[in-house]
Amino acid sequence: MKSIRNLIAWSVFVLLCAGAAFAQNVQTDYDHSFNLAKFRTFGFNAQTRRPGDPLRANQINDRRIHDALESQLTANGFTSSGQPDFWISYGVTTKQGLEVRDNRFGPWLRRGNVSVNEVTDGTLVLSFVDAISKQEVWRGYAVGTINPKDLDKDVNKAVTKLIEKFKKNQA
Repeated sequence: MKSIRNLIAWSVFVLLCAGAAFAQNVQTDYDHSFNLAKFRTFGFNAQTRRPGDPLRANQINDRRIHDALESQLTANGFTSSGQPDFWISYGVTTKQGLEVRDNRFGPWLRRGNVSVNEVTDGTLVLSFVDAISKQEVWRGYAVGTINPKDLDKDVNKAVTKLIEKFKKNQA
């Protein structure tokens, strides 16, 4: 009976660790002397994408991020405007990496296996610029593993987390 409880406990622990591996890390920074609470309207900066920029190579992803930002900001009470309180710029970086999972167990780790998979890690960077002073006053980063099958969901999740942090920073 005790071995069954141990097995269940370890299974739950492994599932929690696996869930944490796929979580997005979101961080923000802002000018603490600036009153972010005055921001109510937004606009998007016209950005020229350079060669090698992942968003230049894939305009669908550029539109996906733009739409997610517009949707989340609108849902949180902000309004799009031609004369906004703040301008939004965003960018993406990607890098190839390896995910190594060591599933060996038992005496001398003889059972199980080690799996190695190629993964793409991505970073979404948002920058909010005050329309009057033309100074960047807020910046947010969302970092996570990119899964092409879940791209819409992952982008929306990252943007939602970033806008939630922005709302907290406004208080």
